[in-house]
Amino acid sequence: MDTLESKWKTIVCYAPIRLSRLQYERLENVIVKELKQAEDELNDELRQLERQRDTTEILRRHNEHFQINNFHPTMETYIKNLHSFANDIRSKDTDATHENDQIDQRTMKLNDYWTRMQVKIDNVKRKLQTIPRKWQEFEEK
Repeated sequence: MDTLESKWKTIVCYAPIRLSRLQYERLENVIVKELKQAEDELNDELRQLERQRDTTEILRRHNEHFQINNFHPTMETYIKNLHSFANDIRSKDTDATHENDQIDQRTMKLNDYWTRMQVKIDNVKRKLQTIPRKWQEFEEK
């Protein structure tokens, strides 16, 4: 009976940490998937732009994907929740310093990836908005 009680206490002790790690990993996978899809979308938009496709159609598609679908607020929420899970893991599992360092590194890496994607999204949008204006100025001359 004592061994059973000891096992139960061990499970109850480590279950919240394990749950936090699982939630972190699930959210990490979602963020990576979303950012890769966004990167693929941006690269496709740039390829279409190089092929001199209709910029208004590409801009509409860009706005639909990144503005109408609330991409930025959703990703900001994901990143905030990821930081929250990382802090939760760090506070609950003070014994696993190496694992906590890995969680911190993974969190910073995803945060940097998100920051780079924001810059790329803004640059592509700016490029899509600038090209029609340049063509209009050229035609007016």
